[in-house]
Amino acid sequence: MTAASDHVTLVWFRDDLRVGDHEALSAARSDGRVIGVWIREKRDADGLGPRPLGGAARWWAHESLAVLEAELEALGIPLLFAAGEAATILPRMAADLEVDAVRWSRRYAPASRDLDARIKADLDDHGLSVHSHPGALLVEPWTIAPESSDHYKVFTPYWKAVRDRHIDDVLPAPEKQQGFSAARLDPARKRQAVTDLDGLGLLDGTDTGTGEFAAARTPQWWQGTIAEHWTGPHAPGCRAAEDHLGELSRGIDGYTSAHDVPGDPDSTSRMSPRLRHGELSPRQLLHAAESASVAEADKQAWIRQLYWREFSWHLAYHHRNIATEPIREEFARFPYEDDPEALDHWQAGTTGIDLVDAGVAQLWQMGWMHNRVRMVTASLLTKNLLQPWWDGEQWFWDTLVDADEANNPVSWQWVAGCGADAAPYFRIFNPERQAERFDPHGEYVAQWLGRGPGGDPRKDDPSAEAGADLSPIVDLKESREAALAAYDRMKNETTR
Repeated sequence: MTAASDHVTLVWFRDDLRVGDHEALSAARSDGRVIGVWIREKRDADGLGPRPLGGAARWWAHESLAVLEAELEALGIPLLFAAGEAATILPRMAADLEVDAVRWSRRYAPASRDLDARIKADLDDHGLSVHSHPGALLVEPWTIAPESSDHYKVFTPYWKAVRDRHIDDVLPAPEKQQGFSAARLDPARKRQAVTDLDGLGLLDGTDTGTGEFAAARTPQWWQGTIAEHWTGPHAPGCRAAEDHLGELSRGIDGYTSAHDVPGDPDSTSRMSPRLRHGELSPRQLLHAAESASVAEADKQAWIRQLYWREFSWHLAYHHRNIATEPIREEFARFPYEDDPEALDHWQAGTTGIDLVDAGVAQLWQMGWMHNRVRMVTASLLTKNLLQPWWDGEQWFWDTLVDADEANNPVSWQWVAGCGADAAPYFRIFNPERQAERFDPHGEYVAQWLGRGPGGDPRKDDPSAEAGADLSPIVDLKESREAALAAYDRMKNETTR
């Protein structure tokens, strides 16, 4: 069927920075012509909207948007930019552009979902056709639930319920369209304070999750650290993502035995930033994994991790304040300690515990950390140092290129023992044993140690002997016992 050229749809891009397998874009293009918009959103007075991007994710988003703008331009689709409250910007832009419809990919965090419902109602009142589409998940959260509850709280039953579901085929990129005149676009551009990508201020260090501290440090990341680690097929943007997808089998081959080895550059696929920013859809990744020429055990182990991401969003959909409130309510009374110095050592990578400090350094340099090391560093903060899990979650939010509103808090709650499907609290990762098991030759530690925000205290201390160890800030055995004692106090308080 030939699309009607006089029908124009505004496609609101969010965390779906791609042109392939994009249901909203494909549906809009089948109706007629398309104009795209991306908004650097600010939460409204009611707290509705997405969580403001952390510094590392802002860098990735900026780079990815530059690629998306070029890809859309090649298809004759303009991409406009704006910053502020979407509930004000989107209806005004739709009116200025005189569009017939608005489409977007669905969001699942409650604050964003509520905002989208409010915007849809407003656009409906103005006579516009509004449609939301799947694309960020394989399984819509409201379509799956156990008989005894409104949602799954343990991964294994969830996995069994969803793993055999049919997943539709991948959609191709849309065909090129006839472009728009400047006269058609200028009214919307002139009304916005933002007229181009640079005007969004994504690289200016402002409005990070932790405020002044993050704003003081983050501008240096993209200038001398993160960018050099994400090049070639690993570079931001949907164009490189397609090349990266072609290498997926390298990240899956041997996955069952290698995925916990942080010193092996091919131990994981490093696809998490692609999923977080929507440069690839989970459907593209699933089908590519299923067709990869690798051992079936490796393939299934990797796909299982893809569904862990689905499970995290399943939880986030049902828990409004998942970044600040424990899923297991009794942990609201956990006796965490207020120790800013310990938190600062952890953030700076100067705890004196090599695997943890190396992990923080990798995070600082790359905006990414191997998952095994993420668990070890999180365990040290929340259990050995007894610092609140949400402080660590917020630090990761500011420093990870792949931090999203589901995986990040759900993973922190899992390690801290307060989330759904959480490990038993007494499962406290010993970083020394973890290093012996997963980095036995010290390759990972040798690569990253001393490159964190705190530098290398060994070099900074003139009295330290060459190669001398930095004294750990905590005794692992004693702190483990203290953590278990704190857990017992919480349980006793709960039963009173």
